[in-house]
Amino acid sequence: MLNHLRKLWRDVGGVAAIEFALLLPMLLALLIGCLEVTFKIWSTQKAEKLAVTLSDVIAQSTNVTSGDLTKLTSAVDKIMDPFPFGADKGKVIISSVYWKQGDDEAKVNWQCPYGDYNGASKFGAEGEDATLPPGFTLVEKDNIIVAEVFYEYEPIAPGYLFDTAAIYRRAIFKPRLGLLTADPGC
Repeated sequence: MLNHLRKLWRDVGGVAAIEFALLLPMLLALLIGCLEVTFKIWSTQKAEKLAVTLSDVIAQSTNVTSGDLTKLTSAVDKIMDPFPFGADKGKVIISSVYWKQGDDEAKVNWQCPYGDYNGASKFGAEGEDATLPPGFTLVEKDNIIVAEVFYEYEPIAPGYLFDTAAIYRRAIFKPRLGLLTADPGC
């Protein structure tokens, strides 16, 4: 019997399986963490691309109507694909910030929100003084088109490694072919 116990004690069969079983939870956590970080970066890049695309296309227009903005924002889901944008996941706010001659500072000239998410423009509300980013200045008769994207990123495994994250991206372009100060009527 003692020989049998010594033989069992020296047996190395199954050691690899035991080591794998001990390491498996850490390997799975590492895999999920790597996927999560990758998807978070990807969704942030998609939000950045959405803001730049919308602002750039509008800035290339000679005038803007609410129909034009509706057509542009209908592409939001395609730009954000594979990340769902509707159903309280995201919001786009397109604004025109203009400094009229004789005014003390720039104001949000018009603003068009699209989406149900609960984000408010960080540039201010329509008709109010604009809150410009630090270091960004406008002079009289300057106009900019701002596209702000608010997106709520839902992690693959919510609550385990990461929580839901709010993503905010903005893009600012100066109109090329006109001032675009006329309210599109959103």
